[in-house]
Amino acid sequence: MGGAPLAWMSLTWTQLHLSLSLPQILCLPLYLSIPESPSWLLLKRRMDVLERYRSNSPADNQCLDLLLDSSWSDLQKASEAGEEPTPGGHAPGDIIHLRHRTVLLRLFIMSYLSAASALTYYGICMNISSFGVGVYSAQFFSGLSEAPCLLVPLIRLGRRPISMLALFLSGASCFLSLLLSRYNGAPVLVMSLALLGKLCILAALFISILYSIELFPTVVRQCCVSLVNLCFRLGCLANSLVPAHPNGTISLAAMVVYSSGPIIGSALCLLLPETSGVPLPDTMQDCERQQHLCTLEEELVCSQCRKPETLPAEKGDTHTTLI
Repeated sequence: MGGAPLAWMSLTWTQLHLSLSLPQILCLPLYLSIPESPSWLLLKRRMDVLERYRSNSPADNQCLDLLLDSSWSDLQKASEAGEEPTPGGHAPGDIIHLRHRTVLLRLFIMSYLSAASALTYYGICMNISSFGVGVYSAQFFSGLSEAPCLLVPLIRLGRRPISMLALFLSGASCFLSLLLSRYNGAPVLVMSLALLGKLCILAALFISILYSIELFPTVVRQCCVSLVNLCFRLGCLANSLVPAHPNGTISLAAMVVYSSGPIIGSALCLLLPETSGVPLPDTMQDCERQQHLCTLEEELVCSQCRKPETLPAEKGDTHTTLI
């Protein structure tokens, strides 16, 4: 949203690039304050770093104890099986885990979702001037439509249903907007549908960032998330290969690509488990158990339902004790 007035005020491309890049360079030192994942440090036996995190504050010490409780038991089981990780390096089994069918299926689906989302998102951004609205106005409202997407990951409806809904609405909105723009529809209606499609596909992208972290186990999470991000960049590059129409409008091939990709991705989400409220997987066994794990809220409700009632005699005894 702020890029449109910034581009309008910049006299040259050099000023525009400097005004966009300098704030990002100034924020680079902030990455030094981001701590490493405690689960990853435990699996790599980086106990010295964990002890340094524990000494920061009592609250950090308590949170680390709660977080690493389950991870430590899994590490002990792996040590008993003879799988001793190399301190500070990569264990030989890390690459083997990438060949597991569960990891491969999730990696394929998330890579496709990233590539299709990037193709649709940048396809709308690069063809925003073909919807019959001014360039600066279109870019301003295009950026304004992205603001609500930041709050979508906070919705407690689960990762999978929100991803499916966002991808399907994005594909349907893009198809209708591109169809109306091709057959001389009202520019306001075409622009509104295009912005709705952009809002939904960006919401799906924000959710996929969390979804990718929660789907892959700790031993290969960094590699898998990197591959998913690589597919996102490849989708950005593939956008330049989509054929354009000679008169400057969006071609029929681009219309099919931008709309069909998210719709197919929404169907592929049916093969993924729900990860909202479920502990992060550390091993391959945790990934296979994700389908059967209940969320933390469901577990709390179940524990309250299973809570035994106090008998009248016990209540009397308790009252006597208090007296």
